[in-house]
Amino acid sequence: MRTLFYAIIAIELLNSCTNQTSRVKEGLLLSIDFDKTRESAFLEEFVNKVEFSKGIKGSGLNLRDSMILPPLKNTDTSWFSNSNNFSMSVWVKSSKPTPDTTIILSNSDFKRMDMGIYGKRSTNKGITLYSYDGAWGWNIGNGKLHCNYEPVAIDQPIADNQWHQLAFSYNSNLKEIRLFYDGINKAVLKVGDLDNTDFRSALPLRIGCNKYDSPSYKSFNGTIDELHIWSETLSKESIRNEFERYRNANSEPELKNDFFTVVNWNIWHGGTHYSLDKDGFDGIERTIELIKNAGADIILMQETYGAGSQISSSLGFYYYEAASTIGAVWGANLSVMSRFPLEDAYMVEEPSNYGKNYAFNNGGVKIRLSKEKSVIAFSNWYNRGKPEDLEGALNAWSVLIDDADNVPIIFGGDFNSVSHLDDGEGKSGHSKLMARYGFIDSYRSLYPDIVKHPGYSYNTSKARIDYIYFSGERLELIDAGPIIPNFKGKGIQTPGYPSDHLGIVAKYKMN
Repeated sequence: MRTLFYAIIAIELLNSCTNQTSRVKEGLLLSIDFDKTRESAFLEEFVNKVEFSKGIKGSGLNLRDSMILPPLKNTDTSWFSNSNNFSMSVWVKSSKPTPDTTIILSNSDFKRMDMGIYGKRSTNKGITLYSYDGAWGWNIGNGKLHCNYEPVAIDQPIADNQWHQLAFSYNSNLKEIRLFYDGINKAVLKVGDLDNTDFRSALPLRIGCNKYDSPSYKSFNGTIDELHIWSETLSKESIRNEFERYRNANSEPELKNDFFTVVNWNIWHGGTHYSLDKDGFDGIERTIELIKNAGADIILMQETYGAGSQISSSLGFYYYEAASTIGAVWGANLSVMSRFPLEDAYMVEEPSNYGKNYAFNNGGVKIRLSKEKSVIAFSNWYNRGKPEDLEGALNAWSVLIDDADNVPIIFGGDFNSVSHLDDGEGKSGHSKLMARYGFIDSYRSLYPDIVKHPGYSYNTSKARIDYIYFSGERLELIDAGPIIPNFKGKGIQTPGYPSDHLGIVAKYKMN
């Protein structure tokens, strides 16, 4: 009986696929619009256990009121694998935010718990799309480690009684995941370090969850509609077109004048060393506030660790992450956050001293400042005694560096070494390598007197070990520094700087 039931579902899903119009058809694996007349097989066994509400078009599946939700397939989701391209899109709507984690779609034995630094982490294979605190979340696991994206509700709500499109794509060649909200590519995750362990799950794909299968969670507190899965990497334009079948997408921001500000900051283990209860301030919230005060347009971050999506989303920024299996939380050390949209993403797929690839040391993304102007931003972290890691990254991006007069490059980070411009030696060789490849040290180029302007960035040693370098004749350096000052509240100095590194600032004009 169950085999026959799944066969009927497969036939109905195939018929549903063939009836799609004005949309991407190639590679469409699954397409459900949840209209009662077209998903009759879906209802046949569960007619008294599922509920439908008004959808974005026709009917939608009401997860809040359905008593039980069947899996969509009785086989493992073989399409969902490191070696395959795939994309997914679904529309969701809820009128009531809930602090609970609720499942929208999953083929994983998902365990969210505390996915921040040093906390318990979801390690099960598969993917989960979920809701929490009125926003949405996304998780992928490979059986040992996980990668996560959790924006905040003020930036990307899904419990505001409006329909929202959630989508993602995976490119197996680029080892790249792109996440979309309402037709806009909000995040790019480079997951090359995951390649050694497949994230394919043996569990069926399930909408919501049943209390018997996942007693820790409930199903999404709302309705879903228009679920589509493709066996190909949809372009940003295709996903935007999917969204615009029902709503007009927002225009993306552009640089209104030629000036933009870059902040580089090692935020010290994800900003988690201080809490409101223990210290009188929250480290992550203080980090966000200091970045706002600095007027940042682009942020190069190190030791991002589980805080990246919260920080970038709280700023309303786009997010890039170089996922790494090294460090306290997978996928956490290096990130780039931008006020402006992200284009090509970069991560070296060669061995370094910190694992399978350079994900812990170097990662970057091209940022579209306007239709005519782009800049490439790299975030970096290097061990003081390993200059070969920096040289390997610079060699890998030699084509980009050679073209820097057309598309300028910002190359910042925590180099864990003193520059030869500061001590006359530069024993680690990092600063000399940067000079050899044509990069300019922003701070020291404006303030060459190290006595008057020491510019230290590390509290313990009082040394300058964090830098913002740049290359390209189209970039004009306007200012560098001051170092982000300790936080001041209501004009009074208050204790509690959230990191052991001081953030540094550089302002440029794009000619």
